[in-house]
Amino acid sequence: MKKLSLTLILMLLCTVMSFGETTLNYDKLAPHPRLLLQNGDIVAMKEFYKKSGNAKLVHDKILSECAVFLSKEPVERVVTGRRLLSVSREALKRIFYLSYAHLMTQDMKYAARAEKEMMAICEFQDWNPSHFLDVAEMTMGLAIGYDWLYPHLSEKSRDAISTAIYEKGLRPSENTKQAWFFTATNNWNQVCNASMIYGALVIMERYPEYCKSLIDKCLKSNPISQQCYEPDGVYPEGYGYWDYGTGFEVMLIAALQSAFGTDAGIASQKSFMDSAEFMTYMVAPSGKCYNFADSGSGANCIPSKYWFARQLNNASLVVTDEMLLAKGNVPNDRLLPIYMIFGSALNFTNQSLPEKKVWVGQGEVPIYLYRSGWTNPEDTYFAMKGGHASTNHAHMDAGSFVYEWKGVRWSVDLGMHNYHTLEKAGVDLWNRNQKSGRWEVFRISPHAHGVLTFDGKDHQVNGIATMTKSSYSPKRKEVEFDLSPTFQGQAREVKRKAVLDANDLLTITDFIVAGDEASQLEWKISTLAEAKIIASNVIMLTQDGKTMYLKLKGVKGAEAKVWPDHDYMDFELRDKGLCRVGFVLPLKANQKVELEVAFQPTR
Repeated sequence: MKKLSLTLILMLLCTVMSFGETTLNYDKLAPHPRLLLQNGDIVAMKEFYKKSGNAKLVHDKILSECAVFLSKEPVERVVTGRRLLSVSREALKRIFYLSYAHLMTQDMKYAARAEKEMMAICEFQDWNPSHFLDVAEMTMGLAIGYDWLYPHLSEKSRDAISTAIYEKGLRPSENTKQAWFFTATNNWNQVCNASMIYGALVIMERYPEYCKSLIDKCLKSNPISQQCYEPDGVYPEGYGYWDYGTGFEVMLIAALQSAFGTDAGIASQKSFMDSAEFMTYMVAPSGKCYNFADSGSGANCIPSKYWFARQLNNASLVVTDEMLLAKGNVPNDRLLPIYMIFGSALNFTNQSLPEKKVWVGQGEVPIYLYRSGWTNPEDTYFAMKGGHASTNHAHMDAGSFVYEWKGVRWSVDLGMHNYHTLEKAGVDLWNRNQKSGRWEVFRISPHAHGVLTFDGKDHQVNGIATMTKSSYSPKRKEVEFDLSPTFQGQAREVKRKAVLDANDLLTITDFIVAGDEASQLEWKISTLAEAKIIASNVIMLTQDGKTMYLKLKGVKGAEAKVWPDHDYMDFELRDKGLCRVGFVLPLKANQKVELEVAFQPTR
């Protein structure tokens, strides 16, 4: 967790001030159900799945999952490593789905099963407050069940569930060592504050003063996390963590809207609202996402995006999500019911496609995203990022890129590694200092990414790579990053430029001034293609029956190289079919070079 600088504190104060109504009128608290649902929503959802094929897929998915839950025993308190999180997430999913199924069908078997689940959780000795996300998600699950099923719960169950929410959910937030999320700038702030507000909202009648005080505290804390979206909407932690952090932020806002009729000013922050468009451009024509940082490459329909689409009256924000659903790709998402709530308010009849081909964002992780179109899986996709490795969940990947052409992702990012596996092996995973063992994990290190290295050294953790230029025209799409801070002490100057021509063929040009000592420069990408060296400056890639050549221009003395299989540590995830290819060039002290690598389908 970062210390807050004076500059950041001032920015955060501005953010807090920009939040409109942060003082809630508790006299206007809605009756149960007060979480997420507003007048007419249940009727609208029932109409939605009758007229929308995608909505029917989602509705049927939830009910089929509930059929499985009915035959299972309630979750048990099984801690994995230092986390109860998998149990908390399963509990949230079960209770949310079962509560939805009851509201939509009025079948009491779903309510009874959700009640049984909640009563079992109430018996847990605690919800693992040492890892507060576990407490948070468990609290949200019980809060939704308590609220949505309130008329059908016995008085005994109401007493037990409300007491558990208070004692095992809310009270642990008083321990500042455990509840450090109040000052966090990342997804922990969003997830935990949202969940504490959920718990407090549903038991307000039983503990009014305590709950009011806690909600006010959460609303004062939450703007700290909002700064990460500035100035354009890029989420520094990447695709998967936007889904997580922003998903819970949406849950928070939607609960305030349903309970009090206000978004507390959060929706007035332009960069936050712009982040839904950022996520739309993070999805490639292949159906994969740009998976920088700790994110998998699979893209799914993200239910929380539908809140943005409803709030902004802009169904184009969920065009990629609807396409993924239409292919039968219904996400296994514990927040899936909110798709039905927010999607039912949208008009998909004349859904327009996004107008822009390029999306550019600055901030902590500057990023350039290009899609040549929205309807053909062989459309071109290119994405490149800057930033620095000390960002939460970041890798040493400044200057890395993914590139899809004619339906093949030629340059890939490997994404995340299972945390528990690394922690169990003793990796100091959450230490982002320069000498941390985190950077020894292959897929987090620079050696797994499409980046430059000098003498195989790690990137400078705090060296911030900035975007210095970006442009778009049908004949030329261009972006340039200054990577010099990334290689401080290794090279005097490093700039990387990417250009796609009228045919969307990519050229990467690196401008380098070497350091004070001779060094060996490595230019590489990771790919799932088969590689063959054709000449010292040409590498042939073949994948899915298609061919792409990497051609190095502009320098002498370079050698094409296919790196051997990485020397993985025993516990590391291995990537089947992974190949690393590129060029090696010896540099003299202070030598100036310009490397131009072109992706060409013909030799």
